[in-house]
Formats: sequence, C-alpha cells, structure tokens
Amino acid sequence: MLRKAKKRGFKPQYVLMDSWYGGVENLKLIVKELRLNFICSLKSNRKVSVTKGIYVSISDLPLANKQVRKVYLKEYGYIMVCKLVDKNGDITYLGTNDLALTDYDSYTEHFDHRWKIEEFHRGIKQTTGIEKCYATKASSQKTHIFASFVAFVKLETARVKEQISWYEQKAIINRCAMTTYLVANA
Repeated sequence: MLRKAKKRGFKPQYVLMDSWYGGVENLKLIVKELRLNFICSLKSNRKVSVTKGIYVSISDLPLANKQVRKVYLKEYGYIMVCKLVDKNGDITYLGTNDLALTDYDSYTEHFDHRWKIEEFHRGIKQTTGIEKCYATKASSQKTHIFASFVAFVKLETARVKEQISWYEQKAIINRCAMTTYLVANA
C-alpha cells in the first residue's frame, strides 16, 4: 500500500502506525526503499541500546517524562524514542527515524494525527456500511466505496451541524424509517 501511495505521488511528513506494523522489515522498507520518515508505537519488550552492544527492553530504559532520547534499535539503527503516559497510567513508547525530532510536544502532536484517522475509519464503517460490500467485480467494489464516501460526507456534514454523535444520528434515521413504515402500513 505504501509503495502504491508513493507511486501516486503521496509524500506524507510521517508514516504513522501502531506497534503491530513496527517490525524491522516495515521500518526498513519505509526508510530505505521509500525514503520516508515514520513515527510508530513500539512494544515494551523491543530491544534498544544506549551503550553499544548492551541491549535492554525499551520499558527498562531510563526515560524521564516528556524526554526524547536517541537510542539504537536492535536490527534497525538509531531512532528517537519517547514515553507517553495517559490519564490511566498506561504507557506507550514511540519511535521515529527523524533524528531531528527532539521536541516532545511536536513529536506527540504528529503521532496524535493517527487517532484522527482511526476516528474517521470508525465513523465511515459505523455510518455507511463500507465494509459490507459483497461484490466480486472491482468496478462494483469501487462504486460501493465511492458511494459510501459520498454518503459519509453528507452524513458527517449534517452531524457536525446538528452537534450529535454518530450513534444518535443513526438512531434518528432508524426512527424516521420505522415511523414512515408504520404509518404507511397502518
């Protein structure tokens, strides 16, 4: 997918991803082949080194709150890491190949864009049924996806204007349809 996006001229400032996609092969593809920067969450057991040849789990790395630190990621190379602690005390470790990204607030602000993308995907799935296409022909699938996007833009415009949630919007549509059906069949 990243190769295809690159061919199409897509040039993101950062490729943002969960730890699920943060394997060494993917990181090397992003940097060496595609020549892009990444920011990804790292599993707490990823091996890093501050002193050459001595590896520790990233969770054992002495990393102060809001500190960005340069470390050597095993089998990859140098990266900048930081630790995010949320309100519940849950810890997320982030890594980037952009060695100039040393400001914690900028670092985390870039990574927060990933959440907006997650919200978009959840919204389009819950409001349009985009994932429920049973067509086998590519042209039919493309039509379904396009129609889902058009519907989502219209629904989202109305939802934001009315200041309601996706769930309330869906309930309103269902109530209206049920009322119309009951009146027509009474």
